Amino acid sequence: MNQASAAYRWNIMLLLASSQAIAYVDRVNLSVVGPELIKTHQYSPARLGLLFSIFNWAFTLSLLVAGSFTDWVRPRLSYPLGVATWSLATAMCSLTTVFAPLAAFRALVGIGEASMIPSGSRVIRETYERKNRAVVVGTFFAGNKIGLTLGIPFASVVLVNWGWPWVFYTTGSLGVIWVAWWLAVYRAPPRGDAGDRPLEEAEAKIRWTTLLKYRTTWGIMLGQAGYLYIYYVFATWLPGYLVLQHHLSVLTTGVVGMLPFLAGTACSILGGWAADRLIAAGRRVTLVRKGFAVGGLFAATVFTIAGAYSPEAMLAITFLTLSVASLSFSTAAVNSMPIDAAPPHIVSSLVSLQNFGGNLGGSFAPIVTGLLVSASGDFTVPLLVAAGVALVFGCGSYGLIVGDLDRELQASGRSLAT
Repeated sequence: MNQASAAYRWNIMLLLASSQAIAYVDRVNLSVVGPELIKTHQYSPARLGLLFSIFNWAFTLSLLVAGSFTDWVRPRLSYPLGVATWSLATAMCSLTTVFAPLAAFRALVGIGEASMIPSGSRVIRETYERKNRAVVVGTFFAGNKIGLTLGIPFASVVLVNWGWPWVFYTTGSLGVIWVAWWLAVYRAPPRGDAGDRPLEEAEAKIRWTTLLKYRTTWGIMLGQAGYLYIYYVFATWLPGYLVLQHHLSVLTTGVVGMLPFLAGTACSILGGWAADRLIAAGRRVTLVRKGFAVGGLFAATVFTIAGAYSPEAMLAITFLTLSVASLSFSTAAVNSMPIDAAPPHIVSSLVSLQNFGGNLGGSFAPIVTGLLVSASGDFTVPLLVAAGVALVFGCGSYGLIVGDLDRELQASGRSLAT
C-alpha cells in the first residue's frame, strides 16, 4: 500500500486537491451568476435557492450508489468518469437561463460530482498510512476552498467582461485537463493490495448492507449534516450576501468573497497537519478526531452568530471569515473518520453514507436560506439557523454519537459501543 515513491504520493495529493478545486469552481459559478439572474432574468431569491438545492439533491441521491460503484470498479474508472460528466454538464449550463433545462444541467453536475469523495477517499486509503492521512485528507478538502477562493473572482471577471455564458464555458473546460493528468499518473494497485485483506476475511467482518447497524455510521452521517449545512450556506450564498445585503459590486464581491475560503484553505491543511503530529506523538485517534471536529464546529457557530449581528460589511466579513476558518480546521478530522473506521474493502461505501447523510441535511441550506431571505428581507435569520444546525447536529453528533475510531468496525459492533 505505502511503497509508492514520494513523487507519486505528491502527484496523487495534487490530483485529489485539484479535483475538489475544479468541482467547487463548477459549483460557485452559479453563485456568481445568481445575482444577475435575479436582477435581469426575473429569478427570486427563493427560486435561485431552489436551483442551488437541485444540484445538492441530485448529488445526495447519487451518493447512495457512488460508494458501492467505486468499491466495485475502483477509482481508476470511477474518478475520471465523474470528472468528465460534471465538466460537460457545467459547459451545458451556458445554453440557457430557462429554469427547467438549467436545473437539469445542474442536476447532472451533481450526479457527476458524487463519485469524487468516495473515489478520493479510497485512493487515500490505498496510498497513505494512517499517521500521515489527516494532512492528505485536509489537503484533499482544502481543494474545495481553493476552488471557491479562485472561482469567485475568476467567474466575476469573466461575467463582467464576457457575459454569463462564458462563465460556464471556461469553468467547464478545466475537467478535461484533470482527466488527462489522472490517466497519465494514477497506478491502480492489484486486487488484494491497497491494504485489502482477502475478500472472504473482510466480508466476514462487515458488509455494505450492515453499515447502518453501527452507531458510528449514524454519528458521522448526522455530524456531516451539521458540517455541510453551514458550509453550503457560505459556498452558495456568500456572493449573494455581499451583493444583496451589503451592496458590494460584482468585482468587489469577487475579491472580498475569496477571503473566507483563502483562510479556509490554510486551516484545512493546518488542521490535518496538527492532527497527524498529535497521532504520531501517541495521542488516541478518537480523541484527536473528535477534539478537532467539535472544537472547529463550535468556534464556527460562535463566529457565525457574531457575523449575523454585525451591521458593518467589513466587520461581518471578518467574523464570517473566522467562521469558515474554524469550520475548515475541523475538515480533516471529520472526513478522516470513515477512512479510520471502515475496513479497506468498504471505505468508499462508508464515505458515501457519511456524505449522503451530510448532503441530505446540507442540500436544504441553499433553499432554506433563500426562503428565509425572501421572508425576512435580510440574512440575519438564515445565519442564525446555520449556526444552530452546526451546533446541534455537528458538535452533538461528532462529540456524542461517534464511537471508537482507534479500531475498524467489527461485525459484533463492540467497537462502536464505546
